[in-house]
Amino acid sequence: MEANLQEIVELVKQSVREEDQKNRRVEAKKEKDKRLRNTKLLLRNYHSFRQYAEEHEGEDFTEETPIRELILNSQDIVASIRMTTKRTIIMIRHLDNALKALQFICLQEEKEDKPTSRHYDILHKRFIEQRAIEEIAKEYLVNERTVYKLIDSASERLSLLLFGVYGLKVE
Repeated sequence: MEANLQEIVELVKQSVREEDQKNRRVEAKKEKDKRLRNTKLLLRNYHSFRQYAEEHEGEDFTEETPIRELILNSQDIVASIRMTTKRTIIMIRHLDNALKALQFICLQEEKEDKPTSRHYDILHKRFIEQRAIEEIAKEYLVNERTVYKLIDSASERLSLLLFGVYGLKVE
């Protein structure tokens, strides 16, 4: 009887461990998907963010702004707007640095004749130069689906640079 009880306890433990591992994998995938989605959103809106950051570059965020006069009793709203502007400027700088790092990595891979060396070029042409998928596919002599796959791959690499260790799949 005691042997059966031990077996049952071990089976339950094993089942709990397996379920826990499964839940961790699901959560890790959700996090990865969220980071990838956020990276692609940043890239799709790159020019808008860049323009916004350039318009507000050098602004003194501690100084009172005219918007305060427009919104009565709105200390928190004005502070929130300032913080959002500041975050956007910081994020666009961070994105630019991550893009430069990806470019450097891909240039190094090109010297080593690795197939991943063109990832940055395709990502840059699509989001920074705002070129059409069809145009990029013709230039690289690949089909459009391949261009999308290369953009996904480059976006994953960029996510890692943008989000650091949080971009890694940790189990």
